[in-house]
Amino acid sequence: MKKEVSKKILIVDDDQDFCIMLSKFLSGQGYNPHYALNGESALKRVYEEPWDLIILDIMMPGIDGYEVCHRLKMQKEYNRIPILMLSAKDTEQDKIIGLKTGADAYMFKPFEVDELISNMDEVFERHERTFQCGIQHEITFNFQSQFKYLEEVNELVACLFKNTNLASDEIWELKLALHELGINAIEHGNKMNPSKMVRLKCQFFDDRLEFEMQDEGEGFELAKVPNPTREPVLSRERGRGIFLVNQVVDEIKYENGGSCARLIKYINKK
Repeated sequence: MKKEVSKKILIVDDDQDFCIMLSKFLSGQGYNPHYALNGESALKRVYEEPWDLIILDIMMPGIDGYEVCHRLKMQKEYNRIPILMLSAKDTEQDKIIGLKTGADAYMFKPFEVDELISNMDEVFERHERTFQCGIQHEITFNFQSQFKYLEEVNELVACLFKNTNLASDEIWELKLALHELGINAIEHGNKMNPSKMVRLKCQFFDDRLEFEMQDEGEGFELAKVPNPTREPVLSRERGRGIFLVNQVVDEIKYENGGSCARLIKYINKK
């Protein structure tokens, strides 16, 4: 079905035949596609002209897709551009890395065109909800999976860029802390139980942000959490969530035996 408004899309992939094929398909769907064959060219085009969506490959010579995504999502003026990663890197861990980097959606190659259009529509819908509703005093969402949580946090980050005067590095650190806290709640709080939910609430005030993370687990004893700056935790990829959160927010309090975390970050709203 053709779109009423022609959205401008940048396809970034080092396979020119793929870019041409996808461009023809998207043109037939009513979009206005263009393409870049490497990360350097993609960044140059993004800095020079506006885009409604970037469809981004990961494995490219020079600047890869992860770095392109990271650079754009770290900048206030470009964070608003939705990024859909489309890659042959097809493990769950690859998808988690892509979403943690800031991608709004992640798809595996090969793919079905109906799935691509569905993901694009979902990304556009989330983007419009974020940037047309104005400042919200409270954002709440429930989640079960890591993928859903990372997507929602990326949307929350876009709201922070739009509605606060926090510096880019402050927002990025806050995002990493929320990533760790949420995934800890899923893995260690709910013990990956798909029937249990985690709830994140963010409230905006004139001078601060307040976050509340609640899982359905049994909690934990903070005194028994191992020191993340010492072995064996130091050499692990994970396990530093609580330590990281303490470095990023101004106040943190654990309730309900540790299954609920309340965080405060002081800010100046626009």
